[in-house]
Amino acid sequence: MSEKKPAVSADEIDLIELVVSILKFLNKNFIVFSGFILLGLGLSIGMYSISTRVYESKMILQSDILTESYAERITESLDRLIKEENRKMLSTRLNITEEEAQKISKIEIESVKQTSTSKEKDESIFIITCEIKEKSILPKLQDGIIALLRNNEFVKIRVKQRETYYTSLIAKIQEEINSLDSLKQRLFQGKPIYGKSAEMMLVEPTSIYSKIIDLSKEQINYKNALELVNSIQLVEGFTAFEKPAKPKLSISLIIGFAGGLFLAFCFIGVKWVRQVIKE
Repeated sequence: MSEKKPAVSADEIDLIELVVSILKFLNKNFIVFSGFILLGLGLSIGMYSISTRVYESKMILQSDILTESYAERITESLDRLIKEENRKMLSTRLNITEEEAQKISKIEIESVKQTSTSKEKDESIFIITCEIKEKSILPKLQDGIIALLRNNEFVKIRVKQRETYYTSLIAKIQEEINSLDSLKQRLFQGKPIYGKSAEMMLVEPTSIYSKIIDLSKEQINYKNALELVNSIQLVEGFTAFEKPAKPKLSISLIIGFAGGLFLAFCFIGVKWVRQVIKE
């Protein structure tokens, strides 16, 4: 018995005919498509070569005083000054020259909440993203942004309050340590120890040593906190990368190819309309 060949559906025939028609159309207008695509690629490469390079860099700050809402207000304010090209005000706020302020394209501050292991405070990580036209301004821009965030009146008051708080705690702990040292000396000298009720108190020397050690550890923690009481701590500064963030050559080539293809279709369409009109 002879095997029957599978029937080809009408849809498959139509699809094959469509593909064949497209291939014939492209082959017929190959020179037109090639010319316009090369033209588009050439123009895109030319625009890329003369366009201003924009570099991107990020800085990471840590703070337990600054809030996310304050960071958003700072971002909105700086972004508005950049869009308005108000170089004078921007340079004043960031402590840079007007020429350097002109090189800034974008400043964005993003807050990332981070819960501290300490029960006393929650810390936030702030990621500052800057787009600039000249990498040499990054060091001054970094100092200017940190100074802008630190010099807020609310922040300065909070820092002063914390300095007073930690200083008083350190002094109070030192008083307790001195008192325990005095008690320890009296024990070594064999002198009696009395309480306020003038009754004899029995004190174990090892408990005094343990208490002094605990208080000393606590005092060291507060001293460390006092050293880091500043409102802003720099975790990682700006890095001057060699490769620009904008423009990207790959995107320029894609735009050039798409533009050339579009112009080629427009040219063929106009040519076809003129031919129909003549007929």
